[in-house]
Amino acid sequence: MNIPNTLFFRTASTLIISFLLLSLIVLASSAYFVIVPVGKRSADDLAALLVLASQTWAELPPETRPDFETELMHAHNIKLVKAERPLDAPMRPQFYIYQRLLQKALEKRLGGGTRVTMGAEKNQPGWLWITLPTVENSLQFGISVERIGARPPVALLAMAIAMVVLAVGTALIIALRITRPLAVLSSATTTVGKGGNAIIVENNGPDELVNLAHNFNRMSHEVTELLENRTTLLAGISHDLRTPLTRIRLALEINTDTTDSTYRSGLENNIEEMEQLLEQALLLARGIDKKEPLKQRDLVRLLTTLASQLEAECLLQHPDSECEIMFQADSALNNSLIWPLPEQSFLRILRNLVENALRYSDNKPVSIELSLQGDYPLISIMDRGPGIPEKEREAVFRPFYRLEGSRNLKTGGSGLGLAIVRQLCQALGWKITLQPRQGGGNEAQLLLASESDLAVNTV
Repeated sequence: MNIPNTLFFRTASTLIISFLLLSLIVLASSAYFVIVPVGKRSADDLAALLVLASQTWAELPPETRPDFETELMHAHNIKLVKAERPLDAPMRPQFYIYQRLLQKALEKRLGGGTRVTMGAEKNQPGWLWITLPTVENSLQFGISVERIGARPPVALLAMAIAMVVLAVGTALIIALRITRPLAVLSSATTTVGKGGNAIIVENNGPDELVNLAHNFNRMSHEVTELLENRTTLLAGISHDLRTPLTRIRLALEINTDTTDSTYRSGLENNIEEMEQLLEQALLLARGIDKKEPLKQRDLVRLLTTLASQLEAECLLQHPDSECEIMFQADSALNNSLIWPLPEQSFLRILRNLVENALRYSDNKPVSIELSLQGDYPLISIMDRGPGIPEKEREAVFRPFYRLEGSRNLKTGGSGLGLAIVRQLCQALGWKITLQPRQGGGNEAQLLLASESDLAVNTV
C-alpha cells in the first residue's frame, strides 16, 4: 500500500492522530475522575438504602411489613418481596459496570463474606432484581431501569463517537484550509514555469493568504513582462545583427574574384554559424506557440518522414560524412500510432535531438525508436558518440552550455539545442531524459507524458 506523500495527507493525519490522542486522554480522565467516582457514589448510596430497608423490614412486625413495602415503592420506586425462587436471567449487560459497583458496595456493607446475587425476571423485563439474605429469609429488591439511570459504558461510547467525529472532521477542515491555497499556488507556479501568466484570486481568505496571492500576482506579471522584454530585446538584436551580416555576405559575393577562396569560405562559414546562433537564441526566447492546436498525427509515419528528411539534409550539408538515420517502431504498434500533437513544436524537439545526435555520432548511424511506456509514446534517439558524463547530463540543458573535449566549438552547435528541447518539453508537459546507451554512446528519451500523468495512470 502506497502512503500518499501529500501535504494534505500529512497535515490531516498529524491532526487526526493528535486529536484522537487528546480525545483518549479526555475520555480516560473523565472516566477515572468523574464517571467512575459518581457511579461508585451512586451505587454506595443505593446499597446503603437497600441494606437499611432489608434490616428495617426484618425488624418490623409481620402485620406492618406490607405498609413498609408500599411506602418503599412509592417513595423510592423499589419493590420488596420475599425470595421464593432463584432469579431467571443473569444481570443486564447495559448496566453491567454499575451492577458490579452496586454488588461490591452491598457485599462490603453486609460483610462476613455475604454473597449478593443479581438478575432479572422474565415476566418483569423493566426491573433489575437483587437478592439479599436476612435473619429470617432472603429478600428480593426490584429496582426499575429508569431509577438506575447511570450507564457509564453508554456514556463513554457516546463521548468517544462524538470526539472521533469532531476530531476527524476538524482535522480535515483545517488540513483543507491549509493545503487548498497552497495547491492553487502550486498550480499557478507550474503555469508560470511553463511561460504562462497565472492570476490568483485575492479577495478571500486570511490576510496572509491575500498578501501571498497579491505578491504572487505581481511576481507573475513581472516575470511575464521580463520574458516579453527578453524576446523583444533578442528579436531586435537579431534584426540589427542580420543587417551587417547581410552586407558582409553581399560584399563577399561582389568581390568573389578578388577574395581568396579559402578566406572567403571561412567567412561564409562564420556568417552561417552566426545566423544559426541568432536563430536558435530567438527560438529560445520565443518559447512555445501557445496557440498551436493539437492535431491527430500518426507518429510512425511522422518519424519515418522526419528521419528521411534529416538524413537528406545532412548529406547535402556534409557530403563527405556518413549521415545514416535509422527508424524503427515497436512491433506491437502495428506500424501506426495516432497521438494528439502540437506538430511544429514536436518536430522542433525531434530535429534538435536528432541533429545533436548526428553532430556527436562520430559518423556512425543514429537510431530512432518508437515504443510505448504504459499508455504513452516513448521516442528514443540513440547515437554511438562519446556520450555525456553523468554529472553533466542536467547541465547540458542550460543555454550556451558546452562540454569540454568531445563537445566543443569545433564540432559546431550553438549550445542552445537542448535548452530549447527542455523549454518546449516543460511547456508541453513532456519528459526528456539523457542516459548512456548500452554499448556506448548517448540515448535521449522523449516521453509524451509528464510524471503526474504517469502517477495518475499508475493509480
